[in-house]
Amino acid sequence: MLILADKIFRGLGQDQRGITGLETAIVLIAFVVVSSVFAFAALSTGLFTTDKAKQTIHAGLAETQGTMELKGSVTATAATTGSTGTVRTLSFWVANAAGGENTDLTPGKTIIKYTDVNQTQIFDDTATSTFTVTGIGLADSDTFLERGETYEIALANLDVGGTDNDLTTDLSTSTTFSLEVIPPTGAILFIERTTPASFNTIDNLD
Repeated sequence: MLILADKIFRGLGQDQRGITGLETAIVLIAFVVVSSVFAFAALSTGLFTTDKAKQTIHAGLAETQGTMELKGSVTATAATTGSTGTVRTLSFWVANAAGGENTDLTPGKTIIKYTDVNQTQIFDDTATSTFTVTGIGLADSDTFLERGETYEIALANLDVGGTDNDLTTDLSTSTTFSLEVIPPTGAILFIERTTPASFNTIDNLD
């Protein structure tokens, strides 16, 4: 009996099949857990990237849809006429491009940057550097450019000798200048014109 019992206990000590199975189960569980964590991280990153891409697309569409366009020519009203004349007022009409979204033209929200060879001036909502926005035809008076509406934008008192002048150097004859209409959303409307060699009281700068 003692010999038989000794053989049984020796056999139990040498049989490692239970321990091997347990190790395999632990490794399998660890693999499943790591795979789950990796899959969750990949899914979260993918969702975050998709959301950012959607935001970028929507922002791009808003910028494109908010585009204005120039309607007609730029009009220059002279302070003095002739070959040595200067400009007092620049005015032009704007409307929404086809399919464009509404644009707030309120001075300060929309900014106009004037540039020529002598100077750069920002027109916003300050007392001496501003512009006026006036509805044309069916447009209302809220300075909010909507579909089907047209507004006149005017930069007045540009001549240095005038009241509340906005430029440090007069805009004179044969001078190229640019206007950048910068709305709060949407693309910038860029306008470039050259003044004539001699001013009439009113000139259309095509």
